[in-house]
This record gives sequence, structure tokens and C-alpha cells, in this order.
Amino acid sequence: MDEIIKRAIKNKAFKIYYQPIYSTKLKKFVSAEALIRLEDKKYGFISPEIFITAAEENGSIHQIGDFVIDSVCHFVSRPDFSQLGLKYIELNLSVAQCVETDLVEKLDNCVSKYGISSDLLNLEITETVGEGKPEILDYNIKTLYKKGYRFSLDDYGTGYSNVKRLTELPLDIVKLDKSFVDEMDKPQMWSVIVNTVNMFKEMNKIILVEGVEDQKTLDAFINLGCDYIQGYYFSKP
Repeated sequence: MDEIIKRAIKNKAFKIYYQPIYSTKLKKFVSAEALIRLEDKKYGFISPEIFITAAEENGSIHQIGDFVIDSVCHFVSRPDFSQLGLKYIELNLSVAQCVETDLVEKLDNCVSKYGISSDLLNLEITETVGEGKPEILDYNIKTLYKKGYRFSLDDYGTGYSNVKRLTELPLDIVKLDKSFVDEMDKPQMWSVIVNTVNMFKEMNKIILVEGVEDQKTLDAFINLGCDYIQGYYFSKP
């Protein structure tokens, strides 16, 4: 895996795909999530779940993260981006990136390089992101937020969420993980979903549901008052 990643970095084999995000209120696509993909010449498609984990272990996640940031900034700087009608692009930050001491400078430099506004980027972080160096994480998020960048909490429900922590960070969007959707037919899980949605509504968070694949599921979450929907029902990445 280390050799595959090294080869991909050298040959620029990584590619960025985008999955659109639908607004239930505006009834149109308002943003998209940037997702990295790797097609190796020897082994074919390599799942991000495999190569990102390996990259975090061998340290190459920083180079891959830099590639994603640059690619997304370049994408939104294109003259035809405005024709897509998207307000911003969601960009995933790995745990390792979130605690980089030069993260603020890195993002500012890239935004400046392409002449774009910081509010075109919504940075996605996960529940486990602050476990290692919470002081650096807090500084990075709060400094970037003041500069106009916005934040989403990705994959909510996959970790052990510290709700108190959620109230301390400037997170605009909470993304409910696909695992909620997959088990929504179970009465206890549906009760958890309803109460989770109500809790975040009272906290004035925007709620995005991931992994929606059919009309029944779409209707259920629209009726709950969820704001954004993402999934194969609308489009694959």
C-alpha cells in the first residue's frame, strides 16, 4: 500500500470526484462534496477507506491533503464554476491535517493563489478529530472560521460524540452518517434519529443526511425537516 501511495503521489494519479448536495427547502443542488479517488495502473481501483488509512499511518496524508485543497481551490476558481449554481464545496480534512500548525497559512495561501473567497470552502471534520491535540484544533478551527471558512461535522454517529464539545466549536452543518439511514426501519433507531434531529434543530445547526438512495428515505427525512440530502438517489460522486 505504501508503494501504491508513493507511486500515486509521484504520477499524480489521484483524482477528485464531486457528489452534489440537495437543499430540501430550495429544491435544488446547492453544494457538492469533494471525494478523492485512486486508480492504480497495476491494481486498479483502490478504496479510499484503504489508502487514506494507510496514508495516515505512513504520514503521506499531508501530501494527499495538500493535493485535495489545491484541486478544490482550482475547481471553484474556474470561470464556469458559477454556472453550476453551487454556493460552496465541502472538503474533508483528515485528523492529521486538522492539527497541522500551518493549516491556516496553507489554506490562506491556496485561496490567495486562485483568487477565490474563503466562504466557497466548507471544511469537514470528524468526531474523533480533536482527540490528540485539542488546543491546536481549537485554534485552527476558530481562526479559520473568523476568516470566513465554514465547518461541517462529518459522519455524526460513527464515533462517541461529545455533545458538549459540539457546542464549543463553530460547526454550521452536522452530517448524519449513512449508518442512521441503513437502520432507519428499526423503531429504536428511528427514535434516535428523530431525537437527534430535534436536538440539532434546537442548537440551530443545519442537518445534512448522507446515504439517501430511494424516494421513501428522501420523503422521511424531508418530513423530519432535514435541510440537505446527499446520496445515490440524486447522484453518485
